[in-house]
Amino acid sequence: MASTSTPYSSAPAFPTLAHFLLPQPHHGQVSTPGTWDLKDDIRNAFKSPAHSVFRKGTVIGFSNLRDQAKENDDIEILGQVSRSILAAQLCKTSAPSSFSAKAYIIHPANLDIFSPQRLLESLLSASQQPPLSRNEAVSRLDHVQLFPVFDMAAAAQSIGEVSGALHRYKEEQESRQNHQAESTGNSDCSIFLLIAGLDTLTEGVVRASSIVRGTAILSNILRTLTQLSRMHSPYLSVMLINTSGLGTMTSNMHVAPGQMQQRRNPGYKPQTSLEDGLQSIFHASERLFPSLLMRTLEQGIDAHLLLSTVKSAHVVEVIKDRVGNGVGRWCMWDKRIN
Repeated sequence: MASTSTPYSSAPAFPTLAHFLLPQPHHGQVSTPGTWDLKDDIRNAFKSPAHSVFRKGTVIGFSNLRDQAKENDDIEILGQVSRSILAAQLCKTSAPSSFSAKAYIIHPANLDIFSPQRLLESLLSASQQPPLSRNEAVSRLDHVQLFPVFDMAAAAQSIGEVSGALHRYKEEQESRQNHQAESTGNSDCSIFLLIAGLDTLTEGVVRASSIVRGTAILSNILRTLTQLSRMHSPYLSVMLINTSGLGTMTSNMHVAPGQMQQRRNPGYKPQTSLEDGLQSIFHASERLFPSLLMRTLEQGIDAHLLLSTVKSAHVVEVIKDRVGNGVGRWCMWDKRIN
């Protein structure tokens, strides 16, 4: 009598090796020993390769490892890195009348790392072939709009103004595409929104009010920035330059008396950055986000670059990459990278 086929009489499946279940690399994507080097990402920033740390439509953070002895030097290096990346993008503007790159910079009024003179120096020193003349560099500055602010309320208002400009630009693009069979204008446009000192401005709110109010305002602004970056992802990149620095030297802020007494206990062992989820490959024992304010700021960042000093050399490393695999990439900072 012929046997009937049932699910229970089926033969067992052949075993499958686990590595066959992993996604296969895309064609042409080859892993090389130099993939840890961040220099290529900096040189080719915002050219939209899938593996790059610098992508449009994301919020990118720049922070330094806090060191009271070299606080001014660290902020200057922070300014050099962010200005260099921005200058390289502005240099791609082919003609003074084109709109291929535009920047909005919101910064505390007493912070000069984005002053017109500093921006001009970065444009003149950019590795552009042929190099820009002074008149050409000045014409690039016509595409940069500065918003010096004194407090968090002014910063929020400036972000609202930039948001309105972005929405108007989007409407113009959609209107142009509706009237043309093929859109030929500004398809390669890049818009950069740089916000410096947002952490410092939030600390001002905390001192004037409370940590709860400061964190709430910061969360709301970060949510707005994330929405803007996603809504205008084809052409917008948001960069946050954090001037207060990361590290445990800020951990004594907003510490309860009981916690302070516990720290004085000889048997007390400080928590490491492993509990925060992010750590530096060069400062593994350093707790990078010891306060609620710093952790809130970190949550609004998609890719986070940390600048620190290692054996007298300035190092840039990726400590977070939410949508890519850039964590662990690093390089020594050199003005000539771009």
